[in-house]
Amino acid sequence: MNDDIRVCTISKYPPYMSGHSFESLYQNRALREITGRLHYELTYDQSVYDQSSNFNDSHELIREAEAVAHVSRVKPDATANVKVFDGALIKAFTGRLLNLIAEHDINVISTFYLDPHAYIANQAKVYAQVIENRDIIVAHKAVGSDVLNSIANHLHDGEGRFLLTQLLLGDIMLAVSQYTKDKLLEYAQDLLPEQLLVKLERDLKVLYAPFDYEYFQKINKTQQTAFMRKYQIPEQAPIISYFGRLFPEKGVEDLLTAFPRIKKVHPKAVLVIGGSGMSEDALKRLVEERHIPDVIFTGGVSNVEKRALMQLSRVGVIPTKPILNFVETLCISALEYQAAGTPLVTTHVGGVPEAAGPHSAYVPCNDPVQIAHEVVSLLKNAGRRQAMITAGEAHVKTFGYRLITETFLAYVAECRQGSRVGLVADTRR
Repeated sequence: MNDDIRVCTISKYPPYMSGHSFESLYQNRALREITGRLHYELTYDQSVYDQSSNFNDSHELIREAEAVAHVSRVKPDATANVKVFDGALIKAFTGRLLNLIAEHDINVISTFYLDPHAYIANQAKVYAQVIENRDIIVAHKAVGSDVLNSIANHLHDGEGRFLLTQLLLGDIMLAVSQYTKDKLLEYAQDLLPEQLLVKLERDLKVLYAPFDYEYFQKINKTQQTAFMRKYQIPEQAPIISYFGRLFPEKGVEDLLTAFPRIKKVHPKAVLVIGGSGMSEDALKRLVEERHIPDVIFTGGVSNVEKRALMQLSRVGVIPTKPILNFVETLCISALEYQAAGTPLVTTHVGGVPEAAGPHSAYVPCNDPVQIAHEVVSLLKNAGRRQAMITAGEAHVKTFGYRLITETFLAYVAECRQGSRVGLVADTRR
């Protein structure tokens, strides 16, 4: 059934580092494995990204990203009409997508992020259908700040309606978590007429992020030893760690505040903060001003070092919290820690519990005392730690990248058989 499927995915992509960037990477890998050929990725030129945050151009990562798909990178045309204030990049994307459709007979467009990728895909579909009489299936996946920024912050100026319309114009409508779906429906109550709200509730499906849990289960002692030596961590030191973007909503300052309490009980403990982002300098200043000992910042690291850190950690801590309208809609790092065999302390925020599962330890937001209490408790109770590890390893298998992508392809097959659900399909019935 998948023999004649040719998928083009529109998303951010490595070297950009984010959950949906890796979703796209793993979906491309699964498509290659399932269909036996490379599909297509339409993404941003590396020069477009801010290289001071969310950026990792390690040879290993880029090599893998380029090996699992035909990657087409786009930047605004340098000869764009300067009288047109905006839209050069969107037009460049749409034009490149039209060429890919024509040259490679693309018949499925998959987007991660509605804003602006759904609009690009929808415009290309209109051209392909009306001008070239091609039948194309469009699948939109709402993730992250789609819901909690691009829509939540624009409930009254019309932009929220615009983005929900782009979602509804897709043949397949997906949300990255149940939390994301619930928030979309909450905002849609204020923005959509009743019949479209009913349609969205009926047809919007939850499809979790595809994830390579097997990678984080592979043990490489040489890489672990290299990590310990690089950061000069004593062999017997209990490692507590956080890994992810260093942004205010991640709550890393709460973990730093909690660490001295952990040190009182476990004086040899070391706290490793992995990742980079806009809060990195402020967090380093906090450590200096409070004289917090044994804190190591790795900055951006390769997947190899991230895996080594997670596997070496006795406890992983992700103390995420809401910041204005930004809330975690899933949490890929939570999956990575569990796949690495590390128990997790986190917060009951947004879609995090869907990734972390019921077996992880939960603390209130903004509560360093409870963070310290849970970490100390886990370090003391080996039986509880092992139970969490076992449950976590089973939990992450439900996010396997092949399983998730096979489900995606099943939705595509339903559409091809005539059971389309998009807004245009509804009007044709």
